Amino acid sequence: MRNQAVKALVIFLVAFSVLAVAGKVFAQGWFKTSSGPSGERITLINVEGAISGSAAAASPFGESGASSVYIAEQLHQAARSNDIKGVLLRVNSPGGSAAASDEIYQGVMAVRNAGKPVVVSMGDVAASGGYYISAAADKIYANGATLTGSIGVIFSLMNWEELADKWGVDDVTLHAGEYKDIGSPWRQMTDKEKEMMQELLDDVHEEFMQAVIAGRSNAPNPMTEEQVRAAATGMIYTGTKAKELGLVDEIGGLEEAKAEVRRMANVGQDFPVEPEAAPSLLEELLGVSMQGQAPNPLARFVADPLSLMAGRLYMNTTLRDIVLR
Repeated sequence: MRNQAVKALVIFLVAFSVLAVAGKVFAQGWFKTSSGPSGERITLINVEGAISGSAAAASPFGESGASSVYIAEQLHQAARSNDIKGVLLRVNSPGGSAAASDEIYQGVMAVRNAGKPVVVSMGDVAASGGYYISAAADKIYANGATLTGSIGVIFSLMNWEELADKWGVDDVTLHAGEYKDIGSPWRQMTDKEKEMMQELLDDVHEEFMQAVIAGRSNAPNPMTEEQVRAAATGMIYTGTKAKELGLVDEIGGLEEAKAEVRRMANVGQDFPVEPEAAPSLLEELLGVSMQGQAPNPLARFVADPLSLMAGRLYMNTTLRDIVLR
């Protein structure tokens, strides 16, 4: 009886996987290539969802996000290509990994350093890491109701020491190095460790502010360092309020941003603005760019606590942030 139940479960999971993949195939096409359009153009690059450093930007089960691996590559290609005259960056992201956000930021700066304009069009939300990458652009457009700002860093972890004691669960951890198990959920952090982690967060926050200062110092209406620091409290702003503070330049949507990037690139208003092709379905299923390497699926099981914490250093806006701040 048990074997029959196991077989039924396996059959169900296989059938579900096949249906999910089939749906993705029909929606996208199996052999869609990763190469973008040819000819002179302004390229449209989408930053949609949580920002991460994973090469697997999406899965056939609908999970999606903004991969710095793909987006930074597209930006650096735009900087090098003679055919690309500018970049329109469409940002609809609540943030994500601090390191991945910085990779995209550096890609935007590479385009600007190549003498090509970069204009950001913010969607529903472009906060924390989403604002971080936007700050590097020549000009930022936001809708009045866009949620942006949230210039801050958050770190959280769970501690189940008391729960483990209650249920008689013992943890055996061997480590070399006094702070190698910092952040372990099996024990309380010491005051010294909390102080060290706060210093780490403050360092990342300072890097965030310096990135905004560097980007907004060359904005149409430049922000001073004092203005940036005053706005960098982790507070979330509407697009309208962000414009008052100088964090965005204009209130407008995608079409207004298209017109502006064309103007800045000194091309006609009928000049093509075309999106870069997304990774092919085959690449998404494999979780790897055909030009890159697949992530090691075993890595999460051998990571030490500090490595796991690195993945929790977020420039992220959540409902909790909106409620509490």
